[in-house]
Amino acid sequence: MTPSQRPRAVLTGVFFAFAFGLGLFAGAIPTLMRQTGLDTAGLGLALTLHSAAYVGAMTVGGRVLRCVEVRRLMRGMLVLHALTFVALFAAGSPLALTVSLIALGVTAGTVDLAMNTDGTALEREAGRPVLIRMHAAASGAFALGAISGSVVASQFGALACAGLAVLSIAPVVWALTLIPPRVVVVQGSSSPSAGGVAVAPPRTHLGLPVLLLGVVLGVCIAAEITAQMWSAQFLAQQGAPNPALAGAGAALFAGCQAVVRSLGDTLRRHVEDHRVITVSLALAALGFAAVALADGFTGSVLGFALVGVGTACVVPCCFALVARQAPQRAADALGVASLVAGALRLPTPLCLGFVAATWSDAVAFGGIAGLLAAGVALVVWMDQRDRQSSFL
Repeated sequence: MTPSQRPRAVLTGVFFAFAFGLGLFAGAIPTLMRQTGLDTAGLGLALTLHSAAYVGAMTVGGRVLRCVEVRRLMRGMLVLHALTFVALFAAGSPLALTVSLIALGVTAGTVDLAMNTDGTALEREAGRPVLIRMHAAASGAFALGAISGSVVASQFGALACAGLAVLSIAPVVWALTLIPPRVVVVQGSSSPSAGGVAVAPPRTHLGLPVLLLGVVLGVCIAAEITAQMWSAQFLAQQGAPNPALAGAGAALFAGCQAVVRSLGDTLRRHVEDHRVITVSLALAALGFAAVALADGFTGSVLGFALVGVGTACVVPCCFALVARQAPQRAADALGVASLVAGALRLPTPLCLGFVAATWSDAVAFGGIAGLLAAGVALVVWMDQRDRQSSFL
């Protein structure tokens, strides 16, 4: 492995470990609800607070990365991330589970911003798309974690999942110590910052494209959260053949994401990012429509699989486009886009819980399909606007 490939391999490991733990949680949700006595409405509130902490951490993280080197921040937050999983899976009451989810939102949001900031920088340095393959590792890890969390939690209890989460994170924390810190070169200077310490780049206007891409991110992430966090409970209600298979929807969703993402960077070399996003959101909308209309376990699982295919390339493509808008302020731009995305992703769990409790899960999933369709219309408009601007 060459010196230039080693940081990409380590960062891919970070993506894997990060998503594996979240997959464990998604698959173990039915067990955790029974363990803590949390009902559907309470789960919606807890996940909303989790999302608020996640978005807040990503937003503040852009400022933190001006002072703390990105790989050092990742290393420290991953340690806290592992400890948070222990508290989460050991929770014995609705309050303990909710507080643990808030803490998980803080650590996950910070790690998410840091690893995508480093990933977009590695993509620029490589001169070719590499980010989607890292996200592919995350999707594969989430799929493995979801089915593992479902099986392990139902057979051995939720706390056993904590050990798996810690064992997946520990090696990448060690690996991060073996690669050099990211050296930031200040625009207009020929020398890098001393010791790899982050230096605040010049202030530039981020512009409307970053805000609009944040909306698209919010639409897609809301859909992903729905598939990840609500599929297990929904499939359990649909009559899963075995309680251990309740995580099959989240697992197949993430597995399909992983397969598509493994080909995503090759696709991006031939197809413009806006078009990839448009087709992807349309497929995800069809997937949620299929789930809403399904009348059995098999149809619902296949619908979640189509959602995985559709959402696979959207987030990494959006991250790459956002970073491209302000290369010298990628962390800030990603933080702003994440804040805008939060306006859509934050109320999603709470709204889903309310709609599911008031009407049905099918109605809630139909609403997500409509939201994705609106996202398609927005991306088409953005593409037309960009083409007109280029023509003029």
